Amino acid sequence: MKKAGIALAVVVAAMMGIAQEKTAVVNMIDLVRYHPSRERDRKLMESMEKELQEKLDKRRERFEQLRDDLVKLEKEARNPALGERARNDAETKALKHREVVVEADRDLQKEYQGFQRQLADQDTRLLREVTSDIRKYVTEYAKENKITLVMDGTTLAYFDPKLDVTDDVLKLMKVDPKVRKAAEAEAK
Repeated sequence: MKKAGIALAVVVAAMMGIAQEKTAVVNMIDLVRYHPSRERDRKLMESMEKELQEKLDKRRERFEQLRDDLVKLEKEARNPALGERARNDAETKALKHREVVVEADRDLQKEYQGFQRQLADQDTRLLREVTSDIRKYVTEYAKENKITLVMDGTTLAYFDPKLDVTDDVLKLMKVDPKVRKAAEAEAK
């Protein structure tokens, strides 16, 4: 019980120390959303997705052709007009082709997963670049305004709206804050 009391006292003291410091809040989601490079990044992601989808479509067409060939081979193997030896040969051929189709299906799934991973990696890399750039703007703003702590308001349960400096950071990024206000009004 004594340890809990000490821990509570430390937390209260830390919070009082933070309260005495000059703090600000930004909406990181909006800073990312309205960052100047996000439109370029979106187009890059769309282009990459389209390119990968075209490659995947070609592979899928090849797979579908293999599958159609398998259906024909299986139908041929069930032909009642075939003699026993011809039927056995047709069944063997169909069985071997089935293995090819199964392998092609596995390859198609692996390629799809690889493409998904490439897209996710690219998106992560672009987002990391944007957030790094935003941190530079936030740091610049904080230094200019002698702010010792800037928190992400999207992760806080409550903060006084007077602490929100998102629009000021947007201006540093050369983004008109009216764009954000218009989007908020439209969302309502």
